[in-house]
Amino acid sequence: MNAPPNSSAPPSPNLRERAQSRLHAKHTQTDVAKDASKALRVLFDLASSPATAHDALALLHELQVHQVELDLQNEELQSSRAELEASWTRQTQLMDASPSAQLILDGSGCLAACNVQALRCLAQSWPQLLGKPLDTWICPMDRPRVQAWRKNAEQRSQPISLGFSLQAGGATARAVWAAACANPLSPGVLISWVDAPDALA
Repeated sequence: MNAPPNSSAPPSPNLRERAQSRLHAKHTQTDVAKDASKALRVLFDLASSPATAHDALALLHELQVHQVELDLQNEELQSSRAELEASWTRQTQLMDASPSAQLILDGSGCLAACNVQALRCLAQSWPQLLGKPLDTWICPMDRPRVQAWRKNAEQRSQPISLGFSLQAGGATARAVWAAACANPLSPGVLISWVDAPDALA
């Protein structure tokens, strides 16, 4: 925001130096409220003197404009934050509403995020899953080809598919059909899967 036009001359450097000198005279004090009172007292003293009243009023106007600018910036930041939070909520709701299990793996192949369907499929809570490698839930015989598939997916923007068996928490193995591609936002991969049709299981 630009300051409104003002025909009066800007505060003289001498006035600023004097004001700053008085404000910093006792710089060891940490009480913000007291410092604010001192600043107002200095400004009042300057405004009370005919020799400096004009410059003091100009300085006061400048401070008021600056305060309004700060208030407007704060409003814009709060509005942007609210929009980001609303967007994050919508994205989370969409991800959780998906009928497929969805996971985000970091660059080392460990779980960084997942949706509700993935939690159900793996029959574990979020704290139990976070940071665990994908191999944790893959049947041993499928691990080599799943690792190769994941590493291949890290290099691709288009999804590549693979069928394999999951075995979470000692439960009976379940066949799934999965797709994976590189995470466009950070190192790692995006993976989604659904239960494999009987013909593919």
